[in-house]
Amino acid sequence: MRLLRQTLFLFATLSALVSATSAASYEDLIVYTANQEWLSRIYLLRLDGSVYDYQEFEFYRWCDVEIIDNELYAAEAYAPRVYRIDIETWELELVVDDWTLYYFYDLAFDGEHLYVEEWDYNRYLLDGTKVGAASYDGTVYGSAWNGEYLWNVGEDGVAHCWDVSGWPDMIELAENVITLPSTACRGLWFDGEHFWTAEATDGALGYIYKFDQQGQVVEQWREPAYIGWAAGLIEADYRCGDCDDNGSINIADAVVLVAYIFAGGTPPTPLEVGDVNCDTLIDVSDVVYLVSYIFAGGPPPCATCG
Repeated sequence: MRLLRQTLFLFATLSALVSATSAASYEDLIVYTANQEWLSRIYLLRLDGSVYDYQEFEFYRWCDVEIIDNELYAAEAYAPRVYRIDIETWELELVVDDWTLYYFYDLAFDGEHLYVEEWDYNRYLLDGTKVGAASYDGTVYGSAWNGEYLWNVGEDGVAHCWDVSGWPDMIELAENVITLPSTACRGLWFDGEHFWTAEATDGALGYIYKFDQQGQVVEQWREPAYIGWAAGLIEADYRCGDCDDNGSINIADAVVLVAYIFAGGTPPTPLEVGDVNCDTLIDVSDVVYLVSYIFAGGPPPCATCG
């Protein structure tokens, strides 16, 4: 009875505070590819740089990445292939398999076509169908589409800009160049506002960089292991603790959780987001954990999940 009274008091208090609290920002995961001899890894990093998860692959060499409809695609340098990669199961789905070529380092997507450079610039549909090639002389380590132009990174530490609207003609816009944060940068990805890249440094860990179109570094993270190549950002489908599924975490989520646990209210969406302390149960301890995070600077939801 005492526990019930305390719970009802907590529910009433939380409800009164709903309109007075601010939202926390949405949390995403950084994707990072890296290689060492015959091993290749794909890392998922939290925005504080800590490792969320990774998968090691033998006899693959993951290089540049693209993120299409929030799904990861990666170019593979041991074969002329592009894969779609499920970051939950780490299953691989072959997208491009073009044995008229030898390897792929770079990867870009313009909303309709994938671009990879090997001998020439090659263009493919998402079903793997090749739809032509454009003459190109040079080595490309990373490519990205910024919504208007194709950008690429070579061996000179500079991102070059190309107008491909007259494909297969490629016109370099020499006035649009970006000096990269480091000459060791390899991959290139564009998030709609900023470019991303990673350093390939042997003997020391490099950095992942997010930088603007003037070349100014906005954020950087130390690479966790191996020799880096590319980086990008995948948005979470949902956020642990976001019980009302509105993209933010505030006291309204604690209200939803209390109502679900004690009053048969609407369950969190999806249900798993309510298990904020990662003990595989949804109970009052999750409410306590969530309230501590919101009001007392406690650990964020799912901070202890594997």
